[in-house]
Amino acid sequence: MEFTGERVIPGQVEPDLWAEHFSRYRFAANLAKRLARPLNILDIGCGSGYGTATLAEVALGATGVDLATEAIEYARANYSLPHLNYVPGSATDLPFDAGSFDLITAFEVIEHLKDPRQLLAEARRVLRPNGVFLVSTPNKTYYAETRRDDGPNRYHLH
Repeated sequence: MEFTGERVIPGQVEPDLWAEHFSRYRFAANLAKRLARPLNILDIGCGSGYGTATLAEVALGATGVDLATEAIEYARANYSLPHLNYVPGSATDLPFDAGSFDLITAFEVIEHLKDPRQLLAEARRVLRPNGVFLVSTPNKTYYAETRRDDGPNRYHLH
């Protein structure tokens, strides 16, 4: 899979960008360990799959979902564990039953969506009672400054 500047692919991004993205998953994995119960984890917008695989290290089961079939194929080819699964699907129409997950992540996804509220509604639907939803999005001011020479990100709608 080719690095386009948007989807993080291990070994194809500069170290600071890798650290920024990977640290979100380490945070989520550490939080999952502190919850002290077996967890089913969903990673919405899993991209190349490294983050879902990191979450699987502390989970009963981990599932990554991404709209891009190329990303799902890459994740399946590069990260394999018995309790790790990658599923093609939309963040705004998740292919899972209500109350399926204990922990859900959506890192750097919501800004890509035409209707971000639908992601929130879907996360709420598939999250179990007392579950945890972690979401992140770029800091608009900092992001604009760091992209001053490149211009706006064509993948970000919001």
